[in-house]
Amino acid sequence: MRALALACAAMATPAWAEPAVADPDPDPTVESTALTPAQAYEDFDLAVAAVEAALPDLYWHQSRRQWRRAKTAARAHLADADDSADLYRQLRPLLSQVGEGHMSLQRTAAMKRSERAATRMLPIDIHWNEAVGADPARREETRAYVIAGYGDAATIAPGTRLLAIDGEPVTKLIEELTGALGRDGRNLTAAMREGEGRGYAQVRNRMRDAQASYRLSLMSADGRVEERVVDAIAYDARPMPADEQTSPVATLEWLDARTAYMSVPSFSNKAYKRAGADFHGTIQGLFDQLRQRGARDLILDLRRNGGGSEPNESILYSYLMQAPLHKYAAVEARAARLDVTSASGKRFAMQVFDEEDLAQQRALGNGRYTRLNRPPEGLMTHWTVSAPVYRGRLVVLVGGRTFSGGAELASMLRHVRRGVLVGEEVGGAHHGNTSGYEWRIELPNSRMTLLVPLLQFRMNWPALPSGGGVRPACAVPPEVAELDVTRDRAWRTAVALLGQSWRRPQQARCPP
Repeated sequence: MRALALACAAMATPAWAEPAVADPDPDPTVESTALTPAQAYEDFDLAVAAVEAALPDLYWHQSRRQWRRAKTAARAHLADADDSADLYRQLRPLLSQVGEGHMSLQRTAAMKRSERAATRMLPIDIHWNEAVGADPARREETRAYVIAGYGDAATIAPGTRLLAIDGEPVTKLIEELTGALGRDGRNLTAAMREGEGRGYAQVRNRMRDAQASYRLSLMSADGRVEERVVDAIAYDARPMPADEQTSPVATLEWLDARTAYMSVPSFSNKAYKRAGADFHGTIQGLFDQLRQRGARDLILDLRRNGGGSEPNESILYSYLMQAPLHKYAAVEARAARLDVTSASGKRFAMQVFDEEDLAQQRALGNGRYTRLNRPPEGLMTHWTVSAPVYRGRLVVLVGGRTFSGGAELASMLRHVRRGVLVGEEVGGAHHGNTSGYEWRIELPNSRMTLLVPLLQFRMNWPALPSGGGVRPACAVPPEVAELDVTRDRAWRTAVALLGQSWRRPQQARCPP
């Protein structure tokens, strides 16, 4: 997530807030999930109208024809809608097709309660991964592995490869997962990490009717293929994951006298404030330590950095590169004011910029606005030089959870060839994203909340690969046996790279 968000309901006064974290429970007093087809059509059409009115570039990742055909097909499925879940199953994949990972559709508390009370679920937890072959430039197939099983599936060994469910191959399952979770461009890794563990089982139940059993096609470690039919389990039969109490504050650990490991799990000013810390002050202190102890080698871990507040990614960059970088080709908004009306006449309006921010914009003559390239933010990484600037060797750990501002930092470092990237494809797009301010609209009948990002951040270099995230120089995707382990194979690869004698990143050789 990124920056400050301007939230707005129907004709409400906007208020400053950071983007909401994943799908919080809305108003718990909303009890019913029933809808008529007419109500479903109204909510659907309102959501589509808001997206078409607000996104700076609806056709960044799709053609006009693709959008027109997709929304027509999705709307046609609402003729028999009688529940908010029916609307969600059509609207969420349509939004995902747009290819903006910051856009979301939040279900109501009533929808979540209904799912928990009535649903029987797929009885396995899944780890998604890309199979890495000899050619790292080639996009590899997606693979799935069983992490844990419950009920009839409890005897499936962790690490068993999942080939298909009810005859549908993994490629079809990952398509469903990305459709229900959203992604930047055509990127898969962000959805893989969000859909880890119980994630796919939950997504499957949101997107399909419940079923009593599942036919699993499995491959054991020795290559034997078998099919097993397993019964569905109740929602509560799967243990709830433990609440993570990890701090968002960046930390520094010394691996030896001249080698340090820096973890930067968040760029969120709000998260830092809750932790009683300040991002800029924390980063300044860590780089002061690097200078004082004469660090020559640094591992920077961005694997859990989902972004946060602009311009913290640029602040960190300024301690790694002295020269400012013209990072954005443009930062644009569709309009200064947005306005849509539902079929029943309910009006939703939004003032995108306040007076101070509007002074930093230039009108383009077609209703659009573009950010001026001048302090305090503009289009640059930084306007003043930070000190001390770390000039030693750098290895950067990245992955599917590296998103938004975290993905932008990975993209910047790749562009200037600062450091060796290790891990898996970054979860955010290399070419930019649409984020920043957001328009929050509560759909009047289903009461689901649509969040539409409003600022298009286009990076100032070609997308490589187009529509995807930065790919690491050393591809080391997470393994089943080391999920959520910091010192995993990617970490060990980073350490091994620093054991080599290279001076420039392109001279480093990935360990076998």
